[in-house]
Amino acid sequence: MADKRLSRRDVLSKATLAAGGLVVGGAAGFVIGDQSAGASGGDAGGPRSSGGPIKVAGVFPLTGVVAADGTEMRNGTVMAIDEINAAGGLLGRKLEYIEVDDQDSSSDQITSAFRRVVDQIKPHVAFSGYHLATGPQFDIVADAQQLYYELGTASAWVKLYKSNPNRYWCAFQGDPTEVWYGVGLARWMDEQVAKKAVPNTVKRAGILTADDAYDASIANHYKAEAERLGWTVTRLERFTAGKVTDWGPLISKFRNDGISFLFTATFSTPDNAAMIQAFAQNPLNAVLYQQYGPSVPEYLNLAGNAANGVVWSTVLGRIPDARGKAWVDAYQAKFHKAPGWANAPGNYDLVMLWAEAVREVGDPSDFKAVAAATEKLTLRGVVGSHTMADHAGVQYPYQTADASLGQPQLILQIQNGQQQVIFPAPYTTADFQAPSWVKQG
Repeated sequence: MADKRLSRRDVLSKATLAAGGLVVGGAAGFVIGDQSAGASGGDAGGPRSSGGPIKVAGVFPLTGVVAADGTEMRNGTVMAIDEINAAGGLLGRKLEYIEVDDQDSSSDQITSAFRRVVDQIKPHVAFSGYHLATGPQFDIVADAQQLYYELGTASAWVKLYKSNPNRYWCAFQGDPTEVWYGVGLARWMDEQVAKKAVPNTVKRAGILTADDAYDASIANHYKAEAERLGWTVTRLERFTAGKVTDWGPLISKFRNDGISFLFTATFSTPDNAAMIQAFAQNPLNAVLYQQYGPSVPEYLNLAGNAANGVVWSTVLGRIPDARGKAWVDAYQAKFHKAPGWANAPGNYDLVMLWAEAVREVGDPSDFKAVAAATEKLTLRGVVGSHTMADHAGVQYPYQTADASLGQPQLILQIQNGQQQVIFPAPYTTADFQAPSWVKQG
């Protein structure tokens, strides 16, 4: 996850109390709607027509602390909708996009936004990316039997779905869970040490993590997997995202631990950038891993040359092949800026996954049939191949060894100011390079 669009350095420093408003339209221009019932761009209180537009709702954090990511979520969704409409629509019917802003995506704001979706808009389908206080949406859509797709990257969702599939059949998480951030990196780093890809091959690691539940889960899964592989985790230090004013003291706690790998986890892009700048002034003799923040375009601007050598990963990342590059070009032409690695392509793929399921069923109003078709689909998208396991995406190469059936957990390294995919094959654009600051261990 990431940070604030207008002033990301203030991430999580304030909470917005107002509920989100509605927006209706396509990418050609949004029309701000009245926030009362019925202002959703159609017969919000009526039945879903069998011959009119297919109503598509998007619930995104567009004006709060993660607005930069929310904008990318919306852009990817709108891009897919506009492409479908330009090609004649879905089953000959146009898609009508209705938008709800859940701002800071607090629990109350998520609840308000999704109540509006199911009670007022009553769409054929709803899409989201992630929500900071994720959770309330699942029972709301389950109660309403509302078809819903999101990119929450959350093992908590898989646990909830498995607890009662008959209740939560209508919701899908289109990417693998956060578990793989920890597990995948532990396995990858173990492989680098085994083949002596780094000078310091001691199997000792440190963990520096934000104390929110999401980042703590990633750190805990890394710790468990690293220890299973025979690593010693010397210490696990915690901080609060957006609250660290001086990273030097935190980093120095690991200085005498003799580690070869420092695993850090925070969703905050400014945190990641400030951390690597402090690290570069007096680096540890260790590979530095950062979580998610380097995927946001702003990161390289904030971190500068200090970022060279940093390793990071995403379980939801656009693949740098011909398809991915063509998609990036189309996105830039449409929105006049480069996309990040995760949110825009991920939401684009979600819409295309749902649309393919609708085509197979032949009726966007038959939610159970569309859900059943989604469960059986394999769709190659911009971020890899979408298949569902317990209503969530499948990670390649550790959850499945078949690249045609999973979404790759892309591990990237910043080399000479450029993002390079260094794992897994066949998606690599460069080999891993031992950071210049790492010496013989």
